[in-house]
Amino acid sequence: MTARRCSLVIAMVAAACGGDDAEPSLPEVTDTLAYVDPRIGTGGLGFAHGSSFVGAAVPHGLAKVGPDTSGPFGTVNFLHYSGYWAGDDKIRGFSQVHLHGAGATDYGVLSVMPAIAFDPAKTTVVGYESRFAKAAELAAAGRYEVTLANGIAVALTATPRVAVHRYTGAGAIVIDLAKTLESGEIDAASITVDAAARELVGQLHHNGGMTRGFGGYTVYFVARARTPWTAHVVWSAGSAPSVATTASGTGVGAAIVVDGPVELAIGLSLVSLDGARANLDAEVPVLDFETVATRAREAWADKLDRVRLTGGTEAQRRTFYTSLYHAFLMPSVIDDADGTYVLAGQPPAVATGWHQQSDLSLWDTYRTVHPLYAWLAPESARDAARSLVAFGEGLGIYPKWPLAIGETGVMLGASAEIAIADAVLRGVPGVEAERAWPGRRAAAMDATAPAAGRGGRDRVESYMQYGYVPVTEGRSVSTTTEYAHDDFALAQLAGALGHTTDRDALLARSKSWRKLFDPAVGFLRGRKADGTFPTTTFDPLEMGSDYAEANAWHSLWMTSSHDAEGLAELLGSTEAAIAKLEMFFTLAKHDWDTADESAANFPRPYYWHGNEPDLNAVFVFAQLGRPDLTHEWVRWIEDTMYSDQPEGLAGNDDGGTLGAWYVLATLGVYPIPGSDRWILGAPRFPQARITIGGRELTIVADGLSDRAIYVRAVELDGVAVAGPELTHAQLAGASTLRFVMATSP
Repeated sequence: MTARRCSLVIAMVAAACGGDDAEPSLPEVTDTLAYVDPRIGTGGLGFAHGSSFVGAAVPHGLAKVGPDTSGPFGTVNFLHYSGYWAGDDKIRGFSQVHLHGAGATDYGVLSVMPAIAFDPAKTTVVGYESRFAKAAELAAAGRYEVTLANGIAVALTATPRVAVHRYTGAGAIVIDLAKTLESGEIDAASITVDAAARELVGQLHHNGGMTRGFGGYTVYFVARARTPWTAHVVWSAGSAPSVATTASGTGVGAAIVVDGPVELAIGLSLVSLDGARANLDAEVPVLDFETVATRAREAWADKLDRVRLTGGTEAQRRTFYTSLYHAFLMPSVIDDADGTYVLAGQPPAVATGWHQQSDLSLWDTYRTVHPLYAWLAPESARDAARSLVAFGEGLGIYPKWPLAIGETGVMLGASAEIAIADAVLRGVPGVEAERAWPGRRAAAMDATAPAAGRGGRDRVESYMQYGYVPVTEGRSVSTTTEYAHDDFALAQLAGALGHTTDRDALLARSKSWRKLFDPAVGFLRGRKADGTFPTTTFDPLEMGSDYAEANAWHSLWMTSSHDAEGLAELLGSTEAAIAKLEMFFTLAKHDWDTADESAANFPRPYYWHGNEPDLNAVFVFAQLGRPDLTHEWVRWIEDTMYSDQPEGLAGNDDGGTLGAWYVLATLGVYPIPGSDRWILGAPRFPQARITIGGRELTIVADGLSDRAIYVRAVELDGVAVAGPELTHAQLAGASTLRFVMATSP
């Protein structure tokens, strides 16, 4: 399909959806939190499940307290990575810690559940789980409420390290230290009941689906009730409930009998019992549910109020602010209120002037979340990047997917380098990246460096020898292209730190991915160590061993963010590269329009927004000189891959990655990760007022309408912008970014 014909088709679709009508002229948002619906992304099946967390949390909170559910598919892993699925009708308990958007299971421990009365059956999930109706739920930023089928009213809220519960209509509260999500195991736990102090104190050791790889982690807790209880029991595996004050081992739990409404605050720590108590005392010195809920709302407003939209539809606003909300659920703080933290196998350390974080799905988040932080929340960018430096120093390895106190080793590439470089290049203070440089340089450029310290660069010897990872080592294309982007980002960091010789060497090597281009097939594919390509039949749609969660079509655009010129050269010309990229999206739209509805549950053969490798592809048009095609296809993605419904995400949100993509795309910019560069797109809202640290930037889309989706000109503080990019300093330092919109390119 020619570019002009594609433009005509999309214009016709826009006309059918509203003609020349302007975008709805809703006034500027005054209550950003009113547009947050945490249940967006909780539906879908298979690869189309957003895996969104539902419950109460504050930005970057360790405490993410919410329901773990089950239903027609039981508790099957792929629908319950975050504990909750939209199609379920039972609640199995309210756990204190959860992931958001992950594609693997972990956390979901320390379950609390109310009951009308206690009996021995309530020592297991089967005995205490309850049905509920979606109509009986309220999910909001920092607050969750539900009325169970037995009539008990539940309300949850949180601080960074404390989960706060309120139950009305319950006769007993069960604390189950044995319950986990699927793939998890509690191998040791203990609890002590102190009725005089109105406290339940304990700990549990959890080997989760990912954390078992480094030996698991311990959750320490102090649960404090606002009012006394009338009786209690404890139990463990093989031991019936009794009025003893302690229980330990496996299958551990306790229940308190209550008379009237109950408020319970649970201080959490990954460091110690003393830390859990100190966190509780510091963050909830006086237990009052509504006071804590108000503070949680204020914490979310502090982040979300930084962007105030004008115009758009109600649904678009819900999608936008929920996406922004999702982007701040992870990473999570793992330090105590006094800054003390521990990493696996290491003595306690103290974070001063920053917060130690974990739960970073880096292979995903480096693409959108970290640049978003650097722009809208530099304090979040600082904490994430500085935490990666601490992981590198503490564990001797820069992590790929740190979770709780350790490194899971999940996914590939040295994505921590990109996240750190991105923060530094975008001017985030306090990263202390110079501390990371010697180790990262050795991992990237010294084949004799200890393999244990390489992190995601575990195949660097082959990469250094051949310029690519040979096909015999598996995931050849994906590993090579990730290393290439790692090299690009590390080169930018080297330059920022004054290491110009290393910068030049890394920048040159960042283009070595080109060696995997096979002109005979027109794609990147695995290459043998002797330089030849396999003679086997090549299928660009095959999710084969050369690729990680991708095929040849997805992987072709991976390195184009930092080497679009190289891609054009390999494909024969800039025009040829544009034509192939346009074919990629045209085929994707045809597949989307014609495939069976169930196809959404599986990997998409062409553009796959539900996964990460090609998230940047739509902005490559702009880099190659066709921003109009970026404008067209970005709008198609926004309209088809997002909504304000439970099925409103195209795949796992992966720690806010898809949410951050939507926020950035609808504001009209997209990052080149690991650099100081932003690619210009097309805003979706007539105006966005962004306030950060006392500075205000207004993004204006003059003339925006359903058909006026193309950008004719861009002005920054009244000066015309030539080219498809801005630097971060330009974006962050401006007062007005104006896009002049038109109905044709």
